[in-house]
Amino acid sequence: MDLGLQGMRALISGASDGIGLATAELLAEEGADVALVARRADALTEACTSISTKTGVKAVSVAADLSDKTVFDSVVTNVVDELGGLDILINNAGASSFGGFGDLTDEQWVADINLKLFGFIRMTRAALPHLLKNGSGRIVNVAGNSGKQALEYHMPGAAANAAILNFSKSLSLQVGAQGVMINTVCPGPVRTARLVKQFAANAKDWGCTPEEAEERYLENLPLSYIPSARDIAYSIVFLASPRAAYLNGTTITNDGGITRAV
Repeated sequence: MDLGLQGMRALISGASDGIGLATAELLAEEGADVALVARRADALTEACTSISTKTGVKAVSVAADLSDKTVFDSVVTNVVDELGGLDILINNAGASSFGGFGDLTDEQWVADINLKLFGFIRMTRAALPHLLKNGSGRIVNVAGNSGKQALEYHMPGAAANAAILNFSKSLSLQVGAQGVMINTVCPGPVRTARLVKQFAANAKDWGCTPEEAEERYLENLPLSYIPSARDIAYSIVFLASPRAAYLNGTTITNDGGITRAV
């Protein structure tokens, strides 16, 4: 299916690896120009070179620390200048502290919620005027399924995810009629560096090796395997496309059936 993304312009945060990078690659394969935003300038430069070489689209990098509330206006201005406008925003940046309640400090709670929740809010605040000016646009927020179903060892990130779901729904009701559709994708476990950290935290609490923690984790997955970042990116890119014409304020739980709620 042609998703109708040819010539669109997209900003993807947290795009140096994992779901963000996979999403940028898929958008580029569909013909969209992409701006990759993350902290690591070297990784972004390498990713943009690879994307442009493979797809022929324009891929630009903007290195920024999204835990710093002062950078968002300049990031979006830079992207708009480089791409000539903005049609799509993918909010994906975020970190998670794993561990038992007694091991988590105030500083970890604040840092995770600042980067994930407030990072999404601030990036949306900076980008939304450009999308509204076009009279159309897409915002896709990536908030893990722990925002819908609590996990034992993922507390600060889960709190941020739950808040993002509410934020996305509320804002979609405000701007949908103006042509900007806002939706959320809730991934379950994805084979990324972040999941490796979770297995390490589980192993500490369970008294086993990280490899044994992963095997134990797999026993509880309905599909018995952990998906790739690209598996999740497919749903994100669809929601970012004109083909998702009447989807607004919706959440796609892309977790292989882990979340038990109907």
